[in-house]
Amino acid sequence: MNSEQNQNDQAWMEELSSPPFEKNNFTPELMTSVLNRSMNDSQAGKRKKNRMVRAAAAGLSTLAILGAIWIFGAEPFHQNPANPVQQPSAVPGNWAPHSEYMTPEGNPKLHAFPGGEYQAGSPAGSWWNLYVPVSTLEGQSIRITAVHKDTGMQIEELTSTTITPDMAYDDFTRVSSSFALPLSGLWKFDVYIGEEKFGDVVFDVPDSSWEPSPSFRSGVYEMTGVENRLGFIHPPFKANQPNKYMWHFWGSEEELNGDLRITAVKQNSSEIIDVFEGSLRTGKLNNADAALPTTMSLPTPGLWRLMVSIDERLYGSVIVEVE
Repeated sequence: MNSEQNQNDQAWMEELSSPPFEKNNFTPELMTSVLNRSMNDSQAGKRKKNRMVRAAAAGLSTLAILGAIWIFGAEPFHQNPANPVQQPSAVPGNWAPHSEYMTPEGNPKLHAFPGGEYQAGSPAGSWWNLYVPVSTLEGQSIRITAVHKDTGMQIEELTSTTITPDMAYDDFTRVSSSFALPLSGLWKFDVYIGEEKFGDVVFDVPDSSWEPSPSFRSGVYEMTGVENRLGFIHPPFKANQPNKYMWHFWGSEEELNGDLRITAVKQNSSEIIDVFEGSLRTGKLNNADAALPTTMSLPTPGLWRLMVSIDERLYGSVIVEVE
């Protein structure tokens, strides 16, 4: 091991010996994922729009239902996952899955295109096509909220964002979001322009695999997680016993500088708990672009999904087994 490695090891080992606590939504990978998913609808949206208009003529009887959507407020992601609002039964409203929203006249108004094989706990990215010229919307704000049917959990899919000319795509407006949901099941997304509701979609988000995350090697260390994305040097987890874990992250400087938050959900549960909060800054360590020592504890045995968010955006997740 060379002297530079020794110096790096000494620095982060010193950090681990002390308490670690401190009081553009698309990555290139997500854009590729969305491109792959929407390839069949690629002809600038025009042929898609024509087909949608013809299909809508046979389905006008459903529009009364679409016009009666329940409207929800939203709280930021960083406030809600740890304290989901529990409802005694399904949240009211139209919960039939649909990725398109039509006008009362039967014309396409909104279409959402999540990327790749989207699933709970993993950011997938999404395009939101608003079938209105950008010149009509320019300067106004768009925001997208989401509510989970089974728990009533509310998050902000897209915080208030100003519509700009670069969102123009032929004769409609295209906006991107991270499409990162912490729980599986039915999610309803309400799209607002200013304070006025523009439309809504519903997606049945599948659960991701609960196989424990694999190990990989970076530098001279073995880590658990997603290679070239995120992972940590992994002492075993034992229920309700805190331990030190050195997290490593790969990505751009813009992605990796910000407030880091780790939450967790147990298999077959919808309760999300807080695990760690801190501040992340880029700095090379063990071939990673950023690293941070943490103290983590999980309360009960079983499989847990650790979800990492940076500046309120879900960055990735790791499945661990607690003894």
